[in-house]
Amino acid sequence: MVWVIGVIVAISEVLAVSVAASTRPAAPWVEIRESTACEAMQDEYCLGRYGFRIRSDGAFVAGGSSAGRTIEGKIATGELQQLSLLVREASTGVQDTEERCRKGSVPGVKDQIDLEFADGIVVRIYDLGGQVGQVCHVGSRRSVHRLHDYLQTLMKRYYPLPFPIH
Repeated sequence: MVWVIGVIVAISEVLAVSVAASTRPAAPWVEIRESTACEAMQDEYCLGRYGFRIRSDGAFVAGGSSAGRTIEGKIATGELQQLSLLVREASTGVQDTEERCRKGSVPGVKDQIDLEFADGIVVRIYDLGGQVGQVCHVGSRRSVHRLHDYLQTLMKRYYPLPFPIH
């Protein structure tokens, strides 16, 4: 009977370590990047076509266009707090999670989000159109989509349309 209890304790310790390792918090985020492609639209009218990056300090860069033009600024403090919360939620365990895909993209449209961590790891947490007809994500689908929706809101506010290409 004692050896059964010992085996149960040993197994539960191994399981606890496995669960802890798979849900370990990611290193702090450094930068989040979203880039898009819109096949049926001129590039300067495609939201995010030239890329949109936000650093963990709130600094953002929209662009560079084919001519190298960029727009730089800083998002509001409240927006950065909300973004950081959503990044934390979406990034929990992403470095240990496989990509999941489902049908749902339109050919010619692309939308990808990369999250860079302080330890140098970059994870593509959202990928629409990278695989034809598929929408893929890493981590919690709900959390990643909430983050994607918020990034879209920030791009609509800070990414100029049409993008100044000259």
